[in-house]
Amino acid sequence: MATEFENRVDALTKEVTDLANELRDKADMPIDRVASIEEEITAKSAQIDSLLEEKRIKEVEARVNAIDDRLKAFGRSQASQKASAILSAVSSQPSVKSVGRYNEDNFLAAIVNQRKGDVDAQAFVKSVLGTSDATGQSIVPNNFVAALVTQIAAQNPYRDLFNVVQVGNGAAIDIPYETTAITAALLQGAYGSNKDVRDFAFGQATATLYQIAQIADIGNQLLRQSNGAAEAAARRRLAKSIGATEAQYINNGSGSSQPLGFFAAIGAYGDPAAFRTALSSEPRAAAIGRGISAMEARGIVADQANLCVVMHPTDFWELATEGLGTSYAGGWAIDPADGAAGSPPITSVWGVPIRRDPYWPAAKIGTALIIERSEVEIYVSDEFRIDVSDGGTRFDQNVTGFRGEEMFGFNAEPYVRTGRVQQVTGI
Repeated sequence: MATEFENRVDALTKEVTDLANELRDKADMPIDRVASIEEEITAKSAQIDSLLEEKRIKEVEARVNAIDDRLKAFGRSQASQKASAILSAVSSQPSVKSVGRYNEDNFLAAIVNQRKGDVDAQAFVKSVLGTSDATGQSIVPNNFVAALVTQIAAQNPYRDLFNVVQVGNGAAIDIPYETTAITAALLQGAYGSNKDVRDFAFGQATATLYQIAQIADIGNQLLRQSNGAAEAAARRRLAKSIGATEAQYINNGSGSSQPLGFFAAIGAYGDPAAFRTALSSEPRAAAIGRGISAMEARGIVADQANLCVVMHPTDFWELATEGLGTSYAGGWAIDPADGAAGSPPITSVWGVPIRRDPYWPAAKIGTALIIERSEVEIYVSDEFRIDVSDGGTRFDQNVTGFRGEEMFGFNAEPYVRTGRVQQVTGI
């Protein structure tokens, strides 16, 4: 077919060339002959164009027919394979990954619809990734509607005891404090005599604001199918984790690249005997009473309800369950109104609130602190906040990150130096 077209085109091309040569070489050719040659050249050129177009159409038809024949052959081959599989008791359907109506054969639809919020499409697009129980990524059954069971954790007990001060953006807070003890004024002498003049001095401590932060990663499947329980758990855990860090800084922060806590401040700024009470041959509550007495001797009166006692839970329960005499022959040191097991935990000793701190340093179990809390301040900037993100690698991992953070500052130096903290050791 191609040869026939080529021969016809070649013949017409030669005729057009001959006519063109005749027209060029006959300068004295009559006008009517010139017009006749031009008309023949135009007609033959049109024939050539028509032949070339017909050739292209024929070639396209031939290619389409060839593709159609290949598809038919492929279909017959697939049908033959399926028939063979059925006869050999093998499933005729290949194994494909699927979620709902989405599978490997229509994955493009899943990619489009997952951006529109289609849950099945989102699950299918992400199901190709490996998942782990560590971040709750495993797909949760659809009937998961109960609240998550969370770990037991206590929050920072000091936020209920001390003043929480919201500060503006800054690097640190200066804390001035008096370093001169208060003494009684003198009785004025005779008329015209000089008055009693006393100077008093100030010291200054600095509470640097440090950032406390933690990120909780949770699988998107769990977030979608837990009816909000997973998100609530993430926010609760972040708040409690940061509360635990606050408590650890307040009771025992080193002061180096972190807040200065009570015990480190006591070690750094002296441990005078007047600021320490040791348990002797007496009940623990009596030793705490002697510590309160020492503070009142410095003008810090317990009756003003500005004192608190903080200790480790182990010491707290030893205090609450202490007996007098051999085998409790003398009764309870702190007599419960309804019997030991019938009464709630004690909340005060000698009228002073008592709190237990689960984040108390292990090395200080056996030591309690009596704190004059009216002027003790915790500083926070921007308060506690949570940001949520599924960008970056988390999108690829099918995970949402909950980031909790706050700026936190504390410095126990002023309170230790001015005698507002009393240790009770050996309890």
